[in-house]
This record gives sequence, structure tokens and C-alpha cells, in this order.
Amino acid sequence: MDPCFETAGRLARAIRNGRLSSVEATQAHLRRIAQLNGPLNALVVVDGDRALKAARAADRVRAKNGAKLGSLHGVPITIKEAFDVAGLATTSSHPPLKDNIAKSDASLVARLRAAGAVFLGKTNVPELCADFQTDSPLFGTTKNPWDTRRTAGGSTGGGGVAVAARLSPLEIGSDIGGSVRNPAHYNGIFSLKPTEWRVPGRGHVPDIPGRTRTTRYMGVFGPLARSVEDLETALRIIAGPDGHEAEAPPVPLGPVPRLEARGLRIAVLESNPLVRVSTDTAAVVQATVKLLAKSGAKVKRAEPAGLDWRQAFDDWIDLFQYQNRALQPLGERQPFFDSDGGSDPSARSMVRTARLDLAEFFSVLDRRDQVMRQCEQFLDGYDAWLMPVMPDAAFIRQKQSEPLRVDGVDHPYFFAGCSYNYLANLTGQPSIVLPCGFSQEGLPIGLQLTGKRWDDAKLLGVARVMEKLLPPCPVPPNYED
Repeated sequence: MDPCFETAGRLARAIRNGRLSSVEATQAHLRRIAQLNGPLNALVVVDGDRALKAARAADRVRAKNGAKLGSLHGVPITIKEAFDVAGLATTSSHPPLKDNIAKSDASLVARLRAAGAVFLGKTNVPELCADFQTDSPLFGTTKNPWDTRRTAGGSTGGGGVAVAARLSPLEIGSDIGGSVRNPAHYNGIFSLKPTEWRVPGRGHVPDIPGRTRTTRYMGVFGPLARSVEDLETALRIIAGPDGHEAEAPPVPLGPVPRLEARGLRIAVLESNPLVRVSTDTAAVVQATVKLLAKSGAKVKRAEPAGLDWRQAFDDWIDLFQYQNRALQPLGERQPFFDSDGGSDPSARSMVRTARLDLAEFFSVLDRRDQVMRQCEQFLDGYDAWLMPVMPDAAFIRQKQSEPLRVDGVDHPYFFAGCSYNYLANLTGQPSIVLPCGFSQEGLPIGLQLTGKRWDDAKLLGVARVMEKLLPPCPVPPNYED
């Protein structure tokens, strides 16, 4: 077996059964990183010596009869650069943090380490995780393995590329507006944005180390992988309160139900009123709907009654901006949504949130509660809601100040790029991305399944059904061996 082409779950079983050593798996990935990472710039820190030391220790533990092994024992993985890994720099690509060395592991890093994971290194992010392209002022640009002219996605862009190019079987990222979902879509892999507060974020930048924690709403943390099994495995490891963040309740994940396609109730949104998706994206939605219906699922084009998509977008972006604005008196530059033009909803949000108006802040939270109720009640009648991740396949890299073009129509950059992902952040509902098809140019197109809050397990069950219906996770051209 070539360890680089196995999922994390299959690697874990092979190591546990003695068919493969952790050292062999780790060495294979380090060799592939040395061979292929340079032009892609997916990993920006390769921690080879410590990875091999941890792999050797994992093999010694495995050799002891009766030793209890974690679910990722000896499996090499990567982690987004924005998470603290003790002894390594955590910069979030923000130049003022270039010398910030983590003194301890982020909560989820410590949990992964306790489960036996071996950290190969850290993956690239845009500055302060603030883009759906990954162009770092500290580490340079990450390129899409399907077409190096195109965006890798962001902000977990390096991680998405690492998993797609078989440099890593598993990555953990963060998502406040699509940052684990759009890289999965653009690179042809799977990802999971869990229910808000399901996974603790201590040790993630931003927030700025040593400063007041301001990111308390909508930001979540989850895996990117090449199978639904690996999404579940990772979530079970990293989920649950850590004693540091009061918002995280001890809600058990529970078992993933064994579901069949026949009888599943799937709501479908082909395009929303904000940004019409490309013809290629619409075709993938239609093909997936036919696949589900042919397999016996009850598929209906539907959306929550009375949902005001534009107001919901404005509330999401304002809540994001309010949290970021709280850092500005401390002198931190916040580049997200920094655009000009009265027609751009992102620019208008910057005007609205220029003052930290507490009355309006609580009004946003109140309207957020209303959207949550609408979307939760809607999903009372369905097992999941299927919709696009982004309006189109990966675009050729461009400046943030330039409009994003979808089938010849120009849209404000951040407005278009967040027009499908924002809703699950606003509602806090879990969302899973699966690779579902390709554009006419051969670029991957993913779709996302959204479920009810705290029902991540059921959503994983629905995703397992779809995974069985879809072709295997694709390999980018020129990366097959």
C-alpha cells in the first residue's frame, strides 16, 4: 500500500494491525511533501524531525501487548497554521505575529495528539484567515493542484491542497464564512463545519494572543479529509468543552445512524437570490438530485419560508465586523471585507459597524435568533438541505478589489464568495461538503449538506449515504502517483 493514498482511517487500522508502521507512513508523507510541496506551497512549516520522533514513539507503544491505542494512533496529519502547536510559530500570516512561538498546544491539537496523531507540519493561510484565496504576506501563495493558476480556497487553503494532493490524509481548519468548506469544494475533497460551539477554539488566531477574546460567534473548527469516516473520527476527537470557553456545552455527539437512500428527505437549493450559480454548478446540483432520486430519496426543491437572504447576509457580515472592530482600538489591522463602493454589501457593513453600537449589535443577535428558528423549523421536515458551496468552480487568482465573475456576471468579491456559505455560520448549523462533480474545464465542484444544530451525527449519516452513491474522492491530474 502507498500510505499517501490511504485515508486516515485506513492508515490507523493498518498501523494498529501491524501491516504498516507509523514511521513508514510518516516517512512516505515527508518524501511526498519534499517532492511536491514546493510549487504548491501547501505546507509552510514542515516539522519532519519531531514528526519522525513521534512516529517512532507511536511504534514503540504499538509494540507493547495490550497497549491502548487512540483512534489516530501513529497517523501523520497536518494542522492549519493558525492553531497553536507547542514550539512552533503561530502567525496566522499576520506580520506582527511573525515571532509568536506557541508555548502550548491549542485545545484541539492536544486532543489530536492524545489520540495518537503525528503532526507533519502546518499549512498556509491568508492574513488573519481573511480570504478565500490563500496569499500570505509571510509565506507566499498556495496554488490549486487542479490548476495552479487558480485559487486554492481559504482560509484553510493550504490544508485543502495538502489533503487533495495526498500530502496529508487529514487537516483541521477553521470556518467563520466558509473557510473549511470552500477549500474542500475547490480541491475536490470532504470537509465538516460542525455545530457552533461543538469544538473549542482556544489556541486559534485570530483571536490575537494575550488580547481579549472577541471571536465568540459563528467561528467553528472542523476537519478536511478524503472520506466521511475521517470527518467523523476527527470530530469525535476534537469535540466537547475544554473548560476554557464558557459557551461550549457538553452535548454528546451520539452514534451516527445507519441510513439508506430510500426514504431520505432532502431539500435542495440550486441557486439563491443573492448570486446565481454558474451553469456548471447548476448542472452538478441537478445531476446529484437525479442520483439521489434514482436511489429512492425524496428530493424537493425548497427553502425556509420567509427567509430574507439579503438581511441574513447583512446580519452575518455585521456580526463578523462587530467582533473584528473590537480589536481595532488595539491597533490590529483587520483586512476582511475591506472594499470600496456603495454597491458592495461588504463596504456598507463597514460603514454600519464603524461605531460599536450596542443597541444595533443586540438587534443583529435578535435577528440571528429569528433566522435560526426559521432554518431549524424548516429542517424539521427534512433530513438535510443540499446546496452549492460557492457560485462556481475555482477561479483564476485575482485581487480582492476586483469583482468576482460568475458566467460573465460581475459581483462584489466578498459578497459573491460568501453568498452560499454564510448562512450556516449565521445559524450555527453543521454543514458537510462532498465532492459531487466537475466543471466543463475539469475542475471539482462540491455541494454542501446542512443539518439541524447539534445533530452532527445524523448529518454524517446522510453524508455516508451520499458518499456511497458518488464516485471516489478524485485525485488531481499529475498527482496520481
